[in-house]
Amino acid sequence: MNSRLYEESIILIGPSGAGKSTVAVELSKMTNMKRLCLDRIANRIKGTSIARKFKTADEFNYYVISEVLEWVKSENLYGIVDFGAGHSVYDDEKIFEAVKQMLKPFKNIVLLLPDIDIETSLLIMESRSTGDTRDNRKFIESPCNQELATMTVYANNRPPAEIAKKIIYNIQHKQAQPQTEERPKKAY
Repeated sequence: MNSRLYEESIILIGPSGAGKSTVAVELSKMTNMKRLCLDRIANRIKGTSIARKFKTADEFNYYVISEVLEWVKSENLYGIVDFGAGHSVYDDEKIFEAVKQMLKPFKNIVLLLPDIDIETSLLIMESRSTGDTRDNRKFIESPCNQELATMTVYANNRPPAEIAKKIIYNIQHKQAQPQTEERPKKAY
């Protein structure tokens, strides 16, 4: 087992427009680790004969995650992985259980949300997203992200570099940190 893969990799999950990709770029710069974007990989597969064999989005998303993680393990890679919004929320309980087992060894799964308040988060994500945000309420309210995450970070209007620094700090000081970050008393 490549302990570095599980100890040092950072997986970012959350709804569309939460800032996962932008923060992943900053984390990659700060840590000098490679970045993998699951949306890019999924988009390359969509429309192919491989994608057509799946009956549901859950089946397809599970396939993408499993293929990427198997490749990462086989190459002994570690780095920053930003999931697409749908890659961490499942309707099919059996598939979600399989995803949980696949991600269980990873120590740094960060749920990134714009704000602790759901309505504020939805407004922020709608205003900044270039993708489809219709399912964002489902993505925020689903218990899947909370079950997968080892920590939750609220952006609270901080710049991406500051959020990345906060994530790195939380990882370095994880033993002393609670699982979720409290909302700061003052806005940054």
